[in-house]
Amino acid sequence: MVFNNDNVAQTRDIMDFWRPNYSTTPFVNGVYSTQQYLDSLKTTWEEYQKRYDCDLNDFEAICFHLPYPKLALKGLKKILDKSLLQEKKDLLQKHFDESIIYSQKVGNIYTGSLFLGLLSLLENSDSLKAGDKLALYSYGSGAVSEFFSVELVEGYEQQLQKNRLELLDQRQALSVADYERIFFEEANLDESGSATMSGYEGQDYALVEIVEHQRRYSKVEK
Repeated sequence: MVFNNDNVAQTRDIMDFWRPNYSTTPFVNGVYSTQQYLDSLKTTWEEYQKRYDCDLNDFEAICFHLPYPKLALKGLKKILDKSLLQEKKDLLQKHFDESIIYSQKVGNIYTGSLFLGLLSLLENSDSLKAGDKLALYSYGSGAVSEFFSVELVEGYEQQLQKNRLELLDQRQALSVADYERIFFEEANLDESGSATMSGYEGQDYALVEIVEHQRRYSKVEK
């Protein structure tokens, strides 16, 4: 995959999702944040079109920041040009549906949600090919938005894992009590700020140690 040198970014000084220094949890104005997400998408996309003289016909798909799929669907509908042929609209909708499959399984992973959507699209689409151009919309509360594009290259399919849904279905369900215990559990660090973890042997990737306050993740050898 090649990242094209065509990004357009926008910043806004807003309080849609924030955490004061005196609070351990963030605050959110949900309706306002949704409005900002959609308006930032619209205005950033319009600026992108002006700078690079393009429209949605230039893209095979659009991937969105995915706090939850319904918001991204509103975004897609917001920028769909009425002049687009129905066939093109259907294709963009098809690829959108493929891009949200993993998010529907995993939920909101915040910063990574755009790229989880991209991965979902690539691994679940049966029509993409090398040379196709994909649009990506990134958003972060506070706020920063960015519109950019990538192009698929020959052999990209070899980097994909087409059975990922099967792997996701193998996850272990946790009770609320177990989840809260794990969530609030703190590492026992020594005087150097280090600790060695255990109990992750059944995982594919895990936090295996903390070294001088630096978290180290690794693929688990089996």
